[in-house]
Amino acid sequence: MNKIFTCFALLFSASLAFSQLTDETISIGGVTRTYKLYIPVGFNAQTENPDMIIIMHGLGGTNTDMVGAGFNNIADTARVITVYPQALNNGFGAAGWNNGTLLGSTADDISFMHELINKGLADYNVNPARVYATGFSMGSIMSHHMACLMNNRIAAIGAMAGTMPTSDINSCVPSYKTPVIHLHGTADGTVPYDGSALPSLSLVPETINFWRGVHGCDATADSTRLPDVANDGITIDRFVYDNCNPTASLELWRFNGADHVYLYKPVNDITEMIEVWLFLRKWNHSNPATLGLAKNTVPEFTISPNPSNGLIKLIGGNAGLVKVLDLKGSVILEQTISAGTTELDLSTAKKGVYFIQMGAAVSRIVLD
Repeated sequence: MNKIFTCFALLFSASLAFSQLTDETISIGGVTRTYKLYIPVGFNAQTENPDMIIIMHGLGGTNTDMVGAGFNNIADTARVITVYPQALNNGFGAAGWNNGTLLGSTADDISFMHELINKGLADYNVNPARVYATGFSMGSIMSHHMACLMNNRIAAIGAMAGTMPTSDINSCVPSYKTPVIHLHGTADGTVPYDGSALPSLSLVPETINFWRGVHGCDATADSTRLPDVANDGITIDRFVYDNCNPTASLELWRFNGADHVYLYKPVNDITEMIEVWLFLRKWNHSNPATLGLAKNTVPEFTISPNPSNGLIKLIGGNAGLVKVLDLKGSVILEQTISAGTTELDLSTAKKGVYFIQMGAAVSRIVLD
């Protein structure tokens, strides 16, 4: 379930600023996980509140494959923190995501993705309402999986040549209506568009019908045939489903005659990653786990010292309920305070970044 991006990567290799693309590691449950991180040119975490996108490779592939898909050029102008995680091997020795399919690994990939987002919030001031997931083939399947299991964190997904696991179709009940753009070739011999499905995977119509049900869309869609300029034997139909909630939150791009391939200009009529981004950038999560925690809100209180060893002095002009939240949005302390000076005791909390919230005001605190 992977298509190597060798030719496409060559088109972009000359323009990549590799000094901004770094190899990183993170420990998840005692297992070292690796990922590539791309930071936009001239990025300043003190003044910017960027978007974040997680881009995932296919079965047996590497994160380097997806670097070649060209998103880094978009990231520089759109100001997006871009993460390319690497999957661990499955039981057959191929790198695969633990996404509910028979060829998935047993790795704790959901915790991996949560921690990547946490680092984005803590280190790069990422806007928690604008975190996106996309991928090709098995990475696309993982995007659908994350829309279900990380529904409170993923604002929208872009799925390229990978459908929903049948286990997700049977069990996923998203409270947030995740906007979805799905792109797929009708002649895909690896992840079939229709006909006979692979074990543990749905077909494209089943995937679209699931999300149509989530969004309350009509069965009808506004369809557009894109100009057929490239001599590639592929035509492209774009379907935007009617009466979705929110409006235009479900799109299907059907690549007529295309196999399990990634389309890119000038070989094809579109570059998939560009179309995916044009869709994703329209959406903000209405209620992410850390909604408002990374905003530049003017506090109604002051805290000191910061960083702190856990004993925090809070000075405010009003009485009210104070909450302390971790990076996952979990409340670790609630305390009703009076106007004036109050001490908050976080001495038993783990070292890291937390948020202190009182009403609409939020301040970030570092425990060291």
